[in-house]
Amino acid sequence: MINLAPHKTTVFISGSSRIKKLNDEMKKCLDALMQRDVRVIVGDCFGIDHLAQMYLKKNGFSDVTVYCSTEKPRKCEFPNVKSMWAESQGKTGEDFYQVKDKAMCNECDEAIAFWNGYSYGVKCNIDRVRAMNKPMTVILEEQPMPEGYGK
Repeated sequence: MINLAPHKTTVFISGSSRIKKLNDEMKKCLDALMQRDVRVIVGDCFGIDHLAQMYLKKNGFSDVTVYCSTEKPRKCEFPNVKSMWAESQGKTGEDFYQVKDKAMCNECDEAIAFWNGYSYGVKCNIDRVRAMNKPMTVILEEQPMPEGYGK
């Protein structure tokens, strides 16, 4: 028997690890997302990744897969986990974590970024998704860049 169920849209949530609280605009964006019949993919980092996971879980949204570059996720509120451990081997620093980010950019149909205006990883995700001509929503939560950041 052939399954002719329609494709469920996959939405990648990306965000800065330095954002410590969801603002009202971010919550409205997540609320609107939960009203749709979508699947969410998100990373396992502190900051937006974990804040979004907690917000979705608290509001009863469960179609979430957490991606990690390690064997087991660092921050995870859901049972569905996709480890990119094998693909991350031999990589260090930002390159290590970019493995999972690149996978989520490839897998998503659209993406949302909660960006502080300087996070390198989030900027890479924004650029990747846009280069793939996929819909990308960016919500900017500008923060001052910490002294010595990126050095």
